[in-house]
Amino acid sequence: MNKLAFVIPYYKIDFFEETLQSLENQTNKKFNIYIGNDKSPNDPADIISRYAHLNITYQAFDSNLGTKDLEGQWIRCIDLSKNEEWICILGDDDCPKENFVEEFYNILPTVDEKGINVIKAAITSIDSQSNLRGADLLHPEYDTSINTFWRDRNNQTHTSISENIFRRSCYEKIGFRGFPLAWGTPLVAWMDYTEGGLIYGMNNTQMCVRSSEINLTRVNSFRDQKDVGEAMVYEIVFSDYYDKFNDAQRLFLLKKYHAVLHYYKLKNKLPSSIFYLYGKYGGVKAKLFYILREIKWKFEK
Repeated sequence: MNKLAFVIPYYKIDFFEETLQSLENQTNKKFNIYIGNDKSPNDPADIISRYAHLNITYQAFDSNLGTKDLEGQWIRCIDLSKNEEWICILGDDDCPKENFVEEFYNILPTVDEKGINVIKAAITSIDSQSNLRGADLLHPEYDTSINTFWRDRNNQTHTSISENIFRRSCYEKIGFRGFPLAWGTPLVAWMDYTEGGLIYGMNNTQMCVRSSEINLTRVNSFRDQKDVGEAMVYEIVFSDYYDKFNDAQRLFLLKKYHAVLHYYKLKNKLPSSIFYLYGKYGGVKAKLFYILREIKWKFEK
Protein backbone atom coordinates (compact mmCIF):
# COMPACT_ATOMS: atom_id res chain seq x y z
CA MET A 1 0.00 0.00 0.00
CA ASN A 2 1.29 3.48 -0.86
CA LYS A 3 1.70 5.56 2.29
CA LEU A 4 2.43 8.89 0.59
CA ALA A 5 0.09 11.23 -1.30
CA PHE A 6 1.39 14.11 -3.40
CA VAL A 7 -1.41 16.67 -3.53
CA ILE A 8 -0.91 19.30 -6.25
CA PRO A 9 -3.15 22.39 -6.21
CA TYR A 10 -2.78 23.30 -9.87
CA TYR A 11 -3.13 26.75 -11.45
CA LYS A 12 0.09 27.73 -13.25
CA ILE A 13 1.14 25.70 -16.30
CA ASP A 14 4.56 27.33 -16.75
CA PHE A 15 6.56 24.69 -14.87
CA PHE A 16 3.89 22.06 -14.29
CA GLU A 17 5.40 19.44 -16.57
CA GLU A 18 8.73 19.75 -14.73
CA THR A 19 6.87 18.98 -11.53
CA LEU A 20 5.29 15.84 -12.98
CA GLN A 21 8.59 14.82 -14.56
CA SER A 22 10.26 15.04 -11.15
CA LEU A 23 7.68 12.55 -9.86
CA GLU A 24 8.27 10.34 -12.89
CA ASN A 25 11.98 10.37 -11.99
CA GLN A 26 11.46 9.09 -8.44
CA THR A 27 13.50 5.99 -7.65
CA ASN A 28 10.63 4.76 -5.46
CA LYS A 29 7.18 4.92 -7.05
CA LYS A 30 5.15 4.02 -3.94
CA PHE A 31 3.01 7.14 -3.98
CA ASN A 32 -0.23 8.47 -5.41
CA ILE A 33 -0.81 11.86 -7.04
CA TYR A 34 -3.90 14.05 -6.70
CA ILE A 35 -4.24 17.16 -8.87
CA GLY A 36 -6.94 19.79 -8.35
CA ASN A 37 -7.30 22.34 -11.16
CA ASP A 38 -8.31 25.69 -9.62
CA LYS A 39 -10.18 26.72 -12.80
CA SER A 40 -6.93 27.65 -14.49
CA PRO A 41 -7.10 29.30 -17.93
CA ASN A 42 -4.47 26.76 -19.01
CA ASP A 43 -5.84 23.22 -19.28
CA PRO A 44 -3.21 20.71 -18.08
CA ALA A 45 -5.07 17.62 -19.33
CA ASP A 46 -2.67 16.90 -22.20
CA ILE A 47 0.34 17.09 -19.92
CA ILE A 48 -1.31 14.91 -17.29
CA SER A 49 -2.24 12.30 -19.92
CA ARG A 50 1.47 11.77 -20.62
CA TYR A 51 1.98 10.73 -17.00
CA ALA A 52 -1.20 8.71 -16.47
CA HIS A 53 0.83 5.64 -15.46
CA LEU A 54 1.78 7.45 -12.22
CA ASN A 55 -1.48 6.71 -10.35
CA ILE A 56 -2.88 10.21 -10.93
CA THR A 57 -6.32 11.35 -9.83
CA TYR A 58 -7.30 14.58 -11.59
CA GLN A 59 -10.19 16.92 -10.86
CA ALA A 60 -11.00 20.15 -12.72
CA PHE A 61 -12.98 22.32 -10.31
CA ASP A 62 -15.82 24.52 -11.57
CA SER A 63 -14.72 27.63 -9.68
CA ASN A 64 -11.51 29.41 -8.79
CA LEU A 65 -10.97 29.33 -5.05
CA GLY A 66 -7.25 30.00 -4.61
CA THR A 67 -7.46 33.76 -5.13
CA LYS A 68 -10.05 34.04 -2.34
CA ASP A 69 -9.10 31.15 -0.08
CA LEU A 70 -5.85 29.34 -0.84
CA GLU A 71 -6.23 27.11 2.21
CA GLY A 72 -9.66 26.16 0.87
CA GLN A 73 -8.08 25.15 -2.45
CA TRP A 74 -5.55 23.02 -0.58
CA ILE A 75 -8.34 21.42 1.43
CA ARG A 76 -10.48 20.45 -1.54
CA CYS A 77 -7.39 19.00 -3.24
CA ILE A 78 -6.57 16.96 -0.13
CA ASP A 79 -10.18 15.78 -0.17
CA LEU A 80 -9.43 14.09 -3.51
CA SER A 81 -6.94 11.81 -1.76
CA LYS A 82 -7.78 8.49 -0.20
CA ASN A 83 -6.26 6.88 2.89
CA GLU A 84 -2.52 7.45 2.51
CA GLU A 85 -0.99 8.01 5.94
CA TRP A 86 1.16 10.93 4.82
CA ILE A 87 0.48 14.01 2.68
CA CYS A 88 2.81 16.33 0.78
CA ILE A 89 1.18 19.45 -0.71
CA LEU A 90 3.36 19.98 -3.76
CA GLY A 91 3.42 23.33 -5.53
CA ASP A 92 2.67 23.16 -9.25
CA ASP A 93 6.16 24.51 -10.01
CA ASP A 94 8.23 22.70 -7.35
CA CYS A 95 10.23 19.52 -7.90
CA PRO A 96 11.33 16.84 -5.42
CA LYS A 97 14.76 15.34 -6.08
CA GLU A 98 14.68 11.81 -7.51
CA ASN A 99 15.39 10.15 -4.14
CA PHE A 100 12.72 12.13 -2.24
CA VAL A 101 10.24 9.26 -1.90
CA GLU A 102 13.00 6.71 -1.31
CA GLU A 103 14.36 8.76 1.61
CA PHE A 104 10.86 9.19 3.00
CA TYR A 105 10.43 5.43 3.25
CA ASN A 106 13.97 5.06 4.64
CA ILE A 107 13.31 7.34 7.60
CA LEU A 108 9.70 6.29 8.16
CA PRO A 109 10.49 3.57 10.79
CA THR A 110 12.35 6.12 12.90
CA VAL A 111 9.61 8.71 12.49
CA ASP A 112 6.93 6.20 13.49
CA GLU A 113 8.95 4.95 16.47
CA LYS A 114 9.33 8.49 17.83
CA GLY A 115 5.73 9.47 17.07
CA ILE A 116 6.75 12.37 14.82
CA ASN A 117 3.97 13.96 12.77
CA VAL A 118 5.86 16.35 10.46
CA ILE A 119 8.87 15.72 8.19
CA LYS A 120 10.75 18.64 6.64
CA ALA A 121 13.04 17.99 3.65
CA ALA A 122 16.06 20.10 2.82
CA ILE A 123 15.29 22.92 0.39
CA THR A 124 17.03 23.74 -2.86
CA SER A 125 15.97 27.10 -4.30
CA ILE A 126 15.67 27.24 -8.09
CA ASP A 127 14.83 30.04 -10.50
CA SER A 128 12.60 30.22 -13.59
CA GLN A 129 15.31 28.46 -15.61
CA SER A 130 15.61 25.69 -12.98
CA ASN A 131 19.07 26.96 -12.05
CA LEU A 132 20.21 26.71 -8.45
CA ARG A 133 19.96 29.98 -6.52
CA GLY A 134 22.26 29.06 -3.64
CA ALA A 135 23.31 26.37 -1.20
CA ASP A 136 20.82 23.82 0.12
CA LEU A 137 18.91 24.83 3.23
CA LEU A 138 19.35 21.99 5.72
CA HIS A 139 17.40 21.35 8.91
CA PRO A 140 18.34 19.85 12.29
CA GLU A 141 17.63 16.13 12.24
CA TYR A 142 15.40 16.64 15.27
CA ASP A 143 14.00 20.07 16.03
CA THR A 144 10.88 21.24 17.79
CA SER A 145 8.28 23.09 15.77
CA ILE A 146 8.62 25.93 18.29
CA ASN A 147 12.32 26.26 17.56
CA THR A 148 11.62 26.00 13.83
CA PHE A 149 9.22 28.91 14.18
CA TRP A 150 11.78 30.86 16.22
CA ARG A 151 14.51 30.30 13.63
CA ASP A 152 12.12 31.32 10.86
CA ARG A 153 11.33 34.60 12.62
CA ASN A 154 15.08 35.22 13.00
CA ASN A 155 15.72 34.57 9.29
CA GLN A 156 17.74 31.45 10.11
CA THR A 157 15.52 29.17 8.06
CA HIS A 158 12.72 29.34 5.53
CA THR A 159 9.33 27.66 5.47
CA SER A 160 7.14 27.01 2.44
CA ILE A 161 4.64 24.21 1.91
CA SER A 162 6.19 21.79 -0.59
CA GLU A 163 9.16 20.58 1.47
CA ASN A 164 6.91 19.25 4.23
CA ILE A 165 5.24 15.88 4.69
CA PHE A 166 2.61 15.63 7.41
CA ARG A 167 0.56 12.87 8.98
CA ARG A 168 -3.01 12.66 7.67
CA SER A 169 -4.45 11.82 11.10
CA CYS A 170 -3.19 15.16 12.49
CA TYR A 171 -4.57 17.09 9.55
CA GLU A 172 -7.98 15.42 9.88
CA LYS A 173 -8.08 16.14 13.61
CA ILE A 174 -6.86 19.77 13.51
CA GLY A 175 -7.00 21.08 9.94
CA PHE A 176 -5.75 24.55 9.05
CA ARG A 177 -6.34 27.89 10.80
CA GLY A 178 -7.85 29.93 7.99
CA PHE A 179 -4.93 32.15 7.03
CA PRO A 180 -5.55 34.58 4.13
CA LEU A 181 -3.38 33.59 1.16
CA ALA A 182 -2.26 30.66 3.39
CA TRP A 183 0.42 33.07 4.63
CA GLY A 184 1.60 31.49 7.88
CA THR A 185 -0.33 28.25 7.40
CA PRO A 186 2.70 25.88 7.36
CA LEU A 187 4.46 27.43 10.36
CA VAL A 188 1.38 27.35 12.56
CA ALA A 189 0.07 24.00 11.28
CA TRP A 190 3.33 22.27 12.17
CA MET A 191 3.15 23.68 15.71
CA ASP A 192 -0.46 22.49 15.93
CA TYR A 193 0.24 19.02 14.51
CA THR A 194 3.25 18.44 16.78
CA GLU A 195 1.89 20.31 19.83
CA GLY A 196 5.16 22.19 19.77
CA GLY A 197 7.10 18.93 19.59
CA LEU A 198 9.51 17.31 17.17
CA ILE A 199 9.90 17.75 13.43
CA TYR A 200 12.22 15.38 11.55
CA GLY A 201 14.76 16.96 9.22
CA MET A 202 15.13 14.84 6.06
CA ASN A 203 18.46 16.13 4.74
CA ASN A 204 19.52 13.28 2.42
CA THR A 205 17.21 14.63 -0.25
CA GLN A 206 15.85 18.01 -1.31
CA MET A 207 12.70 19.69 -2.44
CA CYS A 208 13.46 22.15 -5.23
CA VAL A 209 11.32 25.19 -4.41
CA ARG A 210 10.94 27.66 -7.23
CA SER A 211 11.35 31.40 -6.86
CA SER A 212 10.28 33.26 -9.98
CA GLU A 213 8.65 36.50 -11.06
CA ILE A 214 5.35 34.64 -11.34
CA ASN A 215 5.42 33.76 -7.63
CA LEU A 216 6.51 37.24 -6.56
CA THR A 217 3.84 38.93 -8.67
CA ARG A 218 1.15 36.79 -7.11
CA VAL A 219 2.23 37.63 -3.56
CA ASN A 220 2.40 41.36 -4.31
CA SER A 221 -1.04 41.26 -5.94
CA PHE A 222 -2.60 40.09 -2.67
CA ARG A 223 -0.46 42.13 -0.30
CA ASP A 224 -3.33 43.05 2.00
CA GLN A 225 -4.16 39.39 2.64
CA LYS A 226 -0.51 38.59 3.29
CA ASP A 227 -0.34 41.42 5.84
CA VAL A 228 -3.35 40.11 7.77
CA GLY A 229 -1.86 36.61 7.70
CA GLU A 230 1.43 37.89 9.08
CA ALA A 231 -0.39 39.51 12.02
CA MET A 232 -2.41 36.32 12.61
CA VAL A 233 0.79 34.31 13.07
CA TYR A 234 1.78 36.39 16.09
CA GLU A 235 -1.75 36.49 17.49
CA ILE A 236 -1.95 32.69 17.47
CA VAL A 237 1.51 32.32 18.99
CA PHE A 238 0.66 34.67 21.87
CA SER A 239 -2.71 33.01 22.35
CA ASP A 240 -1.82 29.31 22.07
CA TYR A 241 1.97 28.99 22.45
CA TYR A 242 2.75 31.75 24.93
CA ASP A 243 4.20 29.32 27.48
CA LYS A 244 6.69 27.90 24.95
CA PHE A 245 8.79 31.09 24.94
CA ASN A 246 10.69 33.02 27.60
CA ASP A 247 10.20 36.74 28.24
CA ALA A 248 13.11 37.79 26.03
CA GLN A 249 11.65 35.78 23.13
CA ARG A 250 8.16 37.14 23.82
CA LEU A 251 9.50 40.69 23.70
CA PHE A 252 11.25 39.96 20.40
CA LEU A 253 8.04 38.55 18.89
CA LEU A 254 6.00 41.43 20.31
CA LYS A 255 8.29 43.93 18.57
CA LYS A 256 7.71 42.05 15.31
CA TYR A 257 3.95 42.12 15.83
CA HIS A 258 4.03 45.80 16.80
CA ALA A 259 5.85 46.61 13.54
CA VAL A 260 3.36 44.57 11.49
CA LEU A 261 0.45 46.51 13.04
CA HIS A 262 2.12 49.85 12.34
CA TYR A 263 3.28 49.33 8.77
CA TYR A 264 0.17 47.50 7.62
CA LYS A 265 -2.23 49.75 9.59
CA LEU A 266 -3.86 46.88 11.47
CA LYS A 267 -5.49 46.78 14.91
CA ASN A 268 -4.08 44.95 17.91
CA LYS A 269 -6.11 41.80 18.58
CA LEU A 270 -4.26 40.69 21.71
CA PRO A 271 -6.25 40.97 24.97
CA SER A 272 -3.74 43.49 26.43
CA SER A 273 -2.30 46.70 25.02
CA ILE A 274 1.03 46.60 23.22
CA PHE A 275 2.48 49.13 25.70
CA TYR A 276 1.47 46.98 28.67
CA LEU A 277 3.04 43.88 27.12
CA TYR A 278 6.30 45.73 26.45
CA GLY A 279 6.50 46.43 30.17
CA LYS A 280 5.47 42.91 31.14
CA TYR A 281 8.19 41.25 29.07
CA GLY A 282 10.94 43.88 29.18
CA GLY A 283 10.29 46.28 32.03
CA VAL A 284 11.00 50.01 31.97
CA LYS A 285 13.65 49.72 29.26
CA ALA A 286 11.17 48.06 26.90
CA LYS A 287 8.52 50.68 27.65
CA LEU A 288 11.02 53.40 26.75
CA PHE A 289 11.76 51.55 23.49
CA TYR A 290 8.03 51.55 22.73
CA ILE A 291 7.67 55.29 23.38
CA LEU A 292 10.69 56.20 21.25
CA ARG A 293 9.52 53.89 18.47
CA GLU A 294 6.08 55.48 18.40
CA ILE A 295 7.63 58.96 18.31
CA LYS A 296 9.90 57.95 15.44
CA TRP A 297 6.98 56.47 13.48
CA LYS A 298 4.88 59.59 14.11
CA PHE A 299 7.43 61.79 12.37
CA GLU A 300 8.25 59.40 9.55
CA LYS A 301 7.08 60.58 6.17
